[in-house]
Amino acid sequence: DEGEGVFTKDKAPKTLRQMALDAIEHTSFYPENGKARLHDMIANRPDWCISRQRSWGVPIPFFLHKDTGELHPRTMDILDVAADMVEQGGIEAWSKAEVSDILARVDCAADAAHYSKSTDILEVWFDSGTTHTTVLQGSHAGAGHAEGPQADLYLEGHDQHRGWFHSSLLTACAMYGRAPYKGLLTHGFTVDSQGRKMSKSLGNGVDPQKTSEKLGAEIIRLWVAASDYSGDIAGDDKILARVVDGYRRIRNTLRFLLANTSDFDPAKHAVPLEQMFELDRWALAHAQDLQSVILAHYDKYEFHPVVAKLQVYCSEDLGAFYLDILKDRLYTTAPDSLARRSAQTALWHITQGMLRWMAPFLS
Repeated sequence: DEGEGVFTKDKAPKTLRQMALDAIEHTSFYPENGKARLHDMIANRPDWCISRQRSWGVPIPFFLHKDTGELHPRTMDILDVAADMVEQGGIEAWSKAEVSDILARVDCAADAAHYSKSTDILEVWFDSGTTHTTVLQGSHAGAGHAEGPQADLYLEGHDQHRGWFHSSLLTACAMYGRAPYKGLLTHGFTVDSQGRKMSKSLGNGVDPQKTSEKLGAEIIRLWVAASDYSGDIAGDDKILARVVDGYRRIRNTLRFLLANTSDFDPAKHAVPLEQMFELDRWALAHAQDLQSVILAHYDKYEFHPVVAKLQVYCSEDLGAFYLDILKDRLYTTAPDSLARRSAQTALWHITQGMLRWMAPFLS
């Protein structure tokens, strides 16, 4: 924990624990209660034993003295050799190589009689916790920077506060002195309407493939978006039926908007704001206010409030009020009249806004 030993000659200014706790303070959490949970786990955790005694896995490339058990004094150089061997010959290269051959590459062949290879492997959480080096410096190197790789967001179930989130934080702090992520998003698990874990034995699961074939992929996406992922997400046929109703409400609203702007070309027919009817100007201002609220939710990865507000907007603000009032103007005034074009201008902008508001979860 103090950062002192064979890997460094000088005592680190901060313990690894303190570095991780400091990094948590610079990390955004969605939902925010994840911060306290991860902080407490790091603050109170015991030492991390990263070795396991298994016949498979990622080997720990150490040489141990046969009598004292001490690490070879050239361990850092041996690690570089091991990395090169694995890169050239795969993970089995280390296991297959002779002790004398490896030590010869660091000019210590004579030590072969006194040292043996460690047979321990790295525990799997250390494996997964170092994926930031592979992803953010390998396949997605653009996410890295001079101070080390850092992802915009890690997202997983709430059990990963003691798992992937945890091990990723410790390994990145040890390597770079910072977290490998700017934000952490934690979600719950899928349960049935009674809060029971979905399982084959209970027969209470929702098969995404079958549901998609029956109701369409749009319903699956809308169900997920409409659910508060900070807790467990309930799903069954009744819940999906309610999602279908909400989907139809949005779809019917868009159908009305598209039907009543089919002959509207914004380049030719748009009415300047100052010439629009007062009710239409109100509709645009109201849509702009709603958009600000929606974008604020998206910035915090909050999808279910967006779905709720969009459905209320379609059913109450538009369907039960604004669109109902517009019907006379749309259907009875002359096609190119100011009254109709003013309404169409508002409807066109509202349509453009709605398409963007729902783009993350509906096509």
